[in-house]
Amino acid sequence: MNKRNLLNLVMLLLVAGLGLLAWLEPGRSPEPQAVKITALDPAAIERIRIERPAGLLEMVRRDGRWQLTAPQAAPANTIRTDAIVSVATIDSLNQQPIAGLDLATYGLDEPKARLQLNDVTIDFGAAAPLDNRRYVRVGDTLHLIPDLRYYQLIGPWSGYVSLRLLEEGTQLERIALPQLVLVNDNGSWMPEPKPEQWSADAATALAQRWQNVQAMEVREHKGAATGDEVRLQVRGQEQPLRFVIAAREPELVLVRPDLGLAYHLVASQAQELLQLTAPQQDQEP
Repeated sequence: MNKRNLLNLVMLLLVAGLGLLAWLEPGRSPEPQAVKITALDPAAIERIRIERPAGLLEMVRRDGRWQLTAPQAAPANTIRTDAIVSVATIDSLNQQPIAGLDLATYGLDEPKARLQLNDVTIDFGAAAPLDNRRYVRVGDTLHLIPDLRYYQLIGPWSGYVSLRLLEEGTQLERIALPQLVLVNDNGSWMPEPKPEQWSADAATALAQRWQNVQAMEVREHKGAATGDEVRLQVRGQEQPLRFVIAAREPELVLVRPDLGLAYHLVASQAQELLQLTAPQQDQEP
């Protein structure tokens, strides 16, 4: 190795050593860890209760799946529910004891929303004047947090309902459409009455579409629903699930009267869900 290369190597080692010394910096305090507003593990949360002006919301986790129990029993929207559960691990930007504070100053004398995760209560107060932050109370501590979830907490309860018309894993035995009935015959779907031209693949595809269909949006439906009906017989259930076809344009709207919910789908799905696709169309890529 010539002198020039040796000098370059020495300089490189010197720079690396100085960088390591600066990083270690004797006497330097380690960066403080972020303070979470609760000590809850999201995976251990089994109960959610939300009190807000729009009414009470309650959800429970059963067999790993979230279920809405109030104001109506229905499968819960996993994405929305997981977002609420994540409140447990939000970083506190600032915290101080409640004692001696004027709660009205922070909008916590009458909380705008109250979230209970298991047995831990989180009161949501006023928004801070700057930076999209909000005051919350957890126990005897006031926290300032990013304002990430408040508007989801106060949204319509129907937004917490699963977009799926049928729970994952549901097994259908019979599908009664306005002009067609499909019957599950030991795993093979048979139409009644049988069209002049049909294929077993087309019947199976139609049944699978019903088992997997998801809405764009779920809304609360009040009052009576009129229109043709779809009745889905689920294995193990005595009564079929009843959907009323409330509209086909500009969206396909399927109302489930027993839940008071309207499932809004793309208009083109009316053809996909309500009739047997011709064999030649069913095979198109």
